[in-house]
Amino acid sequence: MPKVIRLHQPTGADGLQIDDIPLTDPPENTVRIRVSACCLNWGDVDYMQDNYTQKLAELPARIGHDSVGVVDAVGKNIDPSWIGKRVCSLPYFSGPYGEHGEFAIIHHDSIVEAYKDFSDIEAASVMGQYTTAYFGLIKQGNINKDSKILISAATSTAGIAAIKIANMIGATTVCTTRDKDNKSFLNDMGASEVLISEDENFPSMIREVTCGDGVDIVFDPINGRFFNQYLYSLADNAKIILYGGIDDSKVELDLDTQLELTKRNATLRFFSVQNYADQMDEAVKFIESGFDNGDLMPVIDKIFAFEDFQDAYAYMASKRKTFGKIVLTINQYDYKVGSE
Repeated sequence: MPKVIRLHQPTGADGLQIDDIPLTDPPENTVRIRVSACCLNWGDVDYMQDNYTQKLAELPARIGHDSVGVVDAVGKNIDPSWIGKRVCSLPYFSGPYGEHGEFAIIHHDSIVEAYKDFSDIEAASVMGQYTTAYFGLIKQGNINKDSKILISAATSTAGIAAIKIANMIGATTVCTTRDKDNKSFLNDMGASEVLISEDENFPSMIREVTCGDGVDIVFDPINGRFFNQYLYSLADNAKIILYGGIDDSKVELDLDTQLELTKRNATLRFFSVQNYADQMDEAVKFIESGFDNGDLMPVIDKIFAFEDFQDAYAYMASKRKTFGKIVLTINQYDYKVGSE
């Protein structure tokens, strides 16, 4: 039987194990793919602790997104011409499915043909991070070449994608990291400016590198206490786009905070890529145009064998000197429906 990674206890990665499960036919409006590569995500860790937008399914539960593989079966209402095509998954938040295993069942609306010039490892790594940055910056932020964008947690995969998309548009990026050792990596990724968020002069430094103007877009997965570090460095009409809560401390919208936001005519927006599920075709077209002209590209940190998934999660949680997607590769065998 095919092997998949399943969560048996809601305790994070240590609650995972590889299980043999029967190969199932895809239900209506879905496809089944033979997975050849898949990526780790921090959102999956939150899901494994039942602390995510999508609530934890009944245990044991399959986990994981960001995969690539070949369609080998389709459900009712799906054109059979999809069989044999190499596809990668798009972000989705519905259905009791997971993709980390030798096969995955995915809703047809959440797949796209893999980019022709990318390997399986590269194709698995790109759509999650670039769709997040696209909808945050292009749709929510409406950025242009004059935009000055604060990208916090810039070494994250979505942060890296945001740098690349901002550069594609011609905008200026002010990227933050807690560790000065990460500056060279972010410079290599194309950051216009890199600031250390732990620096006591951090707010004034934002003003300095933007020639006193402040930033008019904030793309922030941290939230919490970090919110107050950039609050007084906003330009007029700034948009704060919050797409996570790495710092789970409470944000106090006290009178001073409200007055500062009002003075700047700033807007606070809570963003999730799941709100744009019906606009994925538009995002894919933009992203693939970036692949075509070389503005956007895969950024891979490290590759692990499927059976070494625990080592991969431990590496993701470690203090790293390089960044990008962490990918699991899967060696396929010739399984058949109903095979043991």
